[in-house]
Amino acid sequence: MAIVKEITPETIERMRGKMDFYLLRGILPVARRWPKKPKPPYTPLQAEGMAVFGMANQSMHRLSPKMLAAWQITKVGKSASWTDVYRAIIMKYWKLTRTVALIALDYTLTETATTIKVEWDLLQLYVDPLVPEETYKLATNVIDRSAIDYAKKPIYYTLYDDSGRRQVAPFIEYIE
Repeated sequence: MAIVKEITPETIERMRGKMDFYLLRGILPVARRWPKKPKPPYTPLQAEGMAVFGMANQSMHRLSPKMLAAWQITKVGKSASWTDVYRAIIMKYWKLTRTVALIALDYTLTETATTIKVEWDLLQLYVDPLVPEETYKLATNVIDRSAIDYAKKPIYYTLYDDSGRRQVAPFIEYIE
């Protein structure tokens, strides 16, 4: 990446396909080499990785408005955007297990006078295009309110698998 004195339309047109010009943080004109897409033949692992990345991008459009807001609130003030974190969780999980992580499409917090329960609407995608996707609900164990009183604040909830690997769900703060 290089700082540019100014970006003119003539320069952009002349360097199209070779250099990428943009404003860094909206104020500083910079240029970088245009990223090259790998040309076929891809290795089977590269092709699978590209397919998983594509699935990650497509699944973002299926998030409920409440879940989308939770992702955006989680990443306020952080260096990475919520979309980058979303994709990174999916790609890191795939790298470790060669499967796609569970994706939380929506959540419901059910509170009574003495208990709290979180229900997740989940999407399971598969790398194999012949296997259909699955959607189902998953509920946490009922949490007693007296346990919340003794817990360290603030309290966040999200999804992890049995091995302790994070699934695709934002950290949602519990507010009393």
